[in-house]
Amino acid sequence: MARPHIEFIQVQALPWARGLYGGARDDVETKVLSVDDQTGAATVMVRYPPGWSRATPEYLCADEEMFVLDGDLTINEADYRTYGYAYLPAGHERRSATTRNGAVVLTFFEGEPKKGTGSETFRHDGGLVEHIDTNLQEWKPVTHDPKVPTGLLSKTQRIDPDTGDRTWLNARQPGGVVDGFMGPREYHPVVEEMFILSGDLYLERGVMRAGGYFWRPPDIHHGPFGTRAGMFMLGRSKGGPLVNYWTEEKYEFTFDPAHRPDLPPALEPYGRAPYRGLEPF
Repeated sequence: MARPHIEFIQVQALPWARGLYGGARDDVETKVLSVDDQTGAATVMVRYPPGWSRATPEYLCADEEMFVLDGDLTINEADYRTYGYAYLPAGHERRSATTRNGAVVLTFFEGEPKKGTGSETFRHDGGLVEHIDTNLQEWKPVTHDPKVPTGLLSKTQRIDPDTGDRTWLNARQPGGVVDGFMGPREYHPVVEEMFILSGDLYLERGVMRAGGYFWRPPDIHHGPFGTRAGMFMLGRSKGGPLVNYWTEEKYEFTFDPAHRPDLPPALEPYGRAPYRGLEPF
């Protein structure tokens, strides 16, 4: 079945579980947001407790892409703070890892993260992005598609040298769309994955807030969308770069959408009603 359509779940509603699937890190807590039942690839929130450390080398059998949501994490000589980013290919040597105050890390595995031996360098260093402090990057306007509403800003984190898969940050100022606006829906020939870092996003399936997550398979029609508080998010494409296609038919946008997420059975109990809590994740 691979990964089902998940649009959307507020991760705050999901319980923490002990250990990382695959068995590599049994002393952390995790929330699995989506998983491919064929390849073992998954998107996971990992919570490292204060004082957690690895003093001996660690290797994984899967690529590990990570974005720090909160706290501090040091891997080798790289210090990651909030909104720090890395892409560590399978077999990459993590000579040491530690956190002083603990960390919550949004993590993407391109396969089941089993313990390796150091021989799993499938990608060598062609996909390695050892450290980006995204706070220091410059925002750039999104201009590649005239149908994309103005005011959208972006920071590119990674473009896969083999597949063209991309990881990026987007931000938009508050407002920009009004009730009753009519616009086309967009769709993409590749997977689009999104995690809301702050603000809100009004969609035809409901209102995503900080901690909102979706995994959208190819060719799912969506939109129009808007924001009241502004929006800051992390996005990924899988299967190539994100290309926009648009419907000829137009649809009405509203700031009062019904809550009707599309969720697999395992997540449905946690997302059947809008999340009303205040926790960040």
